[in-house]
Amino acid sequence: MADLSIRSKNHIIKIGSTSRNMVMEKRCGLWLTTWLLSLFLVGYSAGSTVQFSLAHNATSNIFQSYQPLSDQLTNASFSFGGDSEPISLYGDFNLSFLYKYSGLSSFSGKLGADYLVPAGSRSAFYFALEGEGVLFRSLYNYFNHGTIRLVANFKSYLDASTILRLDTISQLRDYKYSIFDYFSENLTLSLDHFFPSKTTIKIEAGYGYKLYFHPGIISSAGEETPPVVSEAFSGTGLGVLAYRRPILLPLATLQGGPGNHGGPGQNYEMGGSYSIRGIPYQTIYYTGSQNIQIVSLSGLLAQGIGDRFGLSLSALKQWNLRGENPFASSDELFMVENPTYDQFSWEGYSLTARLTALLSENLNSAFQYDYFSRKFPGIDSLDLEGNSLGLGRQDKRHQFSARIQLDLRQVSFFINYSYLKNSSTDPWFTWNGNIISGGLVWNLQVSPSK
Repeated sequence: MADLSIRSKNHIIKIGSTSRNMVMEKRCGLWLTTWLLSLFLVGYSAGSTVQFSLAHNATSNIFQSYQPLSDQLTNASFSFGGDSEPISLYGDFNLSFLYKYSGLSSFSGKLGADYLVPAGSRSAFYFALEGEGVLFRSLYNYFNHGTIRLVANFKSYLDASTILRLDTISQLRDYKYSIFDYFSENLTLSLDHFFPSKTTIKIEAGYGYKLYFHPGIISSAGEETPPVVSEAFSGTGLGVLAYRRPILLPLATLQGGPGNHGGPGQNYEMGGSYSIRGIPYQTIYYTGSQNIQIVSLSGLLAQGIGDRFGLSLSALKQWNLRGENPFASSDELFMVENPTYDQFSWEGYSLTARLTALLSENLNSAFQYDYFSRKFPGIDSLDLEGNSLGLGRQDKRHQFSARIQLDLRQVSFFINYSYLKNSSTDPWFTWNGNIISGGLVWNLQVSPSK
């Protein structure tokens, strides 16, 4: 009877906890929905442009891994931009829904204000401040985050055919799973020159800085001593910055999660605290904050061919100056943002060739080939059982895309096909896949912009 009473009490407590979580999630979703609808109405009444877009995508490899698993994704979005003086408002909200792996579905919204400051007859400064929020479904709500972003740039016509531009983007991002929290700064300087022969040359240099506030604290005193993990892993928000009392983490936890490195379909069920590979998102051999610095150099050569064709060739090289990805594993998911895989997670180079063709007055097409060669500092190559292969992860990718688009007065329709083939020193990331996309972009309201 005592055991029955204890089980009943535990069951009631569990139901109460679940109910509270559901109420909080509903309140959060309701608040975000109300806020986004309000900003949309403001934009519709005062904005110069209101746009609706709808796209449906089908991919044969949603997790972009050795085991191809297909899914479909529908994305719908509203956006508006204003032209009031001297400050204009702009924003958008987006719904991204996956059918089979619906835990990766998300709802997001952004609201911004920008300010244009002329500087003489040929130059101008531009400033924008943005707030953004993203909510995933409960299985992957570890990726829920809010962002504050400051954009500033300076643009100047050195002469009638030469443009100098300086861009900066600063952002502070706060995740529900606090090990992802970071501040980043990107700075780019570019020079464009247009020739009478319909030739364009562009050169761009970039610098990036990313600071993880508290990716976790793990240290190792020796091979026989279990690593030590900070309790900060369980904290949330940017307030968890200090060193916490360490707790012991079994070695097995570092080597893989439940499922013993199962396939991506199985590991998906573990949610956002584990990678699709089944490894916990956590750092190894780092204490406190961790920063990464990168620098890049790119160039573009574009040539118009007659009145209907255009050809462009571009190349980019990126170096890692300092630091490395602080996580033990990195994922790249199809059209789903992942905080472990971005421009700061790799170094290497890419090559792109693109051909555009105007088929008729309203119909145009584009064909593009991309080649990527990337190394991932801090990420080891593992076999499919999770054992180290003794070398860092390095990927090479070939990607071919074809697109056709019909532009009418207020609506554009498009169809896009892509084929990707990725080879890697890590067999998990040796894969290929197809992507087919189609949709429309509808300009609901247009007036002269500033």
